[in-house]
Parts: sequence; C-alpha cells; structure tokens
Amino acid sequence: MTANAVFAILIIIWVVLMWGFVGYAIWRGWGPFVRSKRQRKVSLQARIADKRGSHEFDPVNWRQEFTQKVLVFECEDGVARDYEVHDDVWDWVEVGDEGVLTYQGELFVTSQSAIWRIRP
Repeated sequence: MTANAVFAILIIIWVVLMWGFVGYAIWRGWGPFVRSKRQRKVSLQARIADKRGSHEFDPVNWRQEFTQKVLVFECEDGVARDYEVHDDVWDWVEVGDEGVLTYQGELFVTSQSAIWRIRP
C-alpha cells in the first residue's frame, strides 16, 4: 500500500468521524426539544413558588445581568415544576401569583397569570 493510499484512507476516516461528531452534537442539543415537542400540551392550576435567576457580569454595560430565568411552579397535583422562561414572562409575574400553567414535556408554553398582567 502506498503512502498516498494510506493518507486517503486516513482522510476518509477523519471526515466520517467529524460528521459523526457533528451528528451526535446536533442530536444531543435538539433531542430533548424534539422529544418535548412530540408530547401533548398539559394545562393545570399552579402557583409561582419561586423565581430563580443566575447572574453573569456584562462587560459591555459594566453591570450584573440575569442570564437564565427560571420559575418554580407548585401545581395542583402536588408536583413542583421548574421552567426556564422568556424575559416577558419573568418581568410580569411575581412569587405567589396563581393561574393556569401550560407546559409541553420539559418546555414552558405559557402561564395564565403572566397573560393577565401583560394584557389587562
């Protein structure tokens, strides 16, 4: 076997491994989202038990800012569910608000208490 043939085989193996890595990364990133989207939407009564936010320093504006905003819901079935929410929902709800929580798998869809505050 010549050096060119060995080099060509190594290139082919490298390309296949890289495409496998890209496919695996896409599957790990989109897999939970796709699995949640396949489930039906569930709505139930819930109360906002806690607002959790993680902070990071913003060097552009030279201040702390929230990077992840999570609401913890105490639901009527006794389960505490936590969902990462959008800024609009985070800004308009307070701990203790009650309403209808709608979720789909591991994804937050909406909270009726947030809609009441946004659209009076």
